Amino acid sequence: MRESLRPRGEALRSAARMIAVRRAEQPETPLVQLITEAARHFDLSPSEELMLQADLLPGPPEAPPP
Repeated sequence: MRESLRPRGEALRSAARMIAVRRAEQPETPLVQLITEAARHFDLSPSEELMLQADLLPGPPEAPPP
């Protein structure tokens, strides 16, 4: 198992901040794309990515791309 140097939950908070900043800078970019990019950038687990989708997207969460 890999250990992270970040405290638990910090990556999720950082991803949410990144999404907010990118959304303000690039409002035309689909929100689901910003969430996916932030999840990859901060190495979020699939469940953390789904949590962001559930919190930020208006509809039901989407399955992550294969």
